[in-house]
Amino acid sequence: MDIVDFLSDRLDEDEAAARRLLGDRSVSEAGKWYERRLLLECESKRRLLRIVESARQTALATMVRGTLGETPQWIPESIEWTTKSLNALALPYSDHPDFEPEWLAGT
Repeated sequence: MDIVDFLSDRLDEDEAAARRLLGDRSVSEAGKWYERRLLLECESKRRLLRIVESARQTALATMVRGTLGETPQWIPESIEWTTKSLNALALPYSDHPDFEPEWLAGT
């Protein structure tokens, strides 16, 4: 499983759980505040995920289009920071069965 797909699935799960709890009348106001905050965090992480993945795809596409030996110097740095960023976003889900241990590298 690709890390972007993994993160998208986890954010979907987090959002669904928060929405369920917001609909539960037994949840306290403090609990509802937390769940509303979780929904905002999910949206924030989705936006960040789109930004990082767009940068990663741009770097990879540029690398593929380039001829051997003519790869722009910024590509390795771009791939490195996007990989580290995605790995950092995956860290809270390290106990999930689909989590790949190599995603811990460089976080």
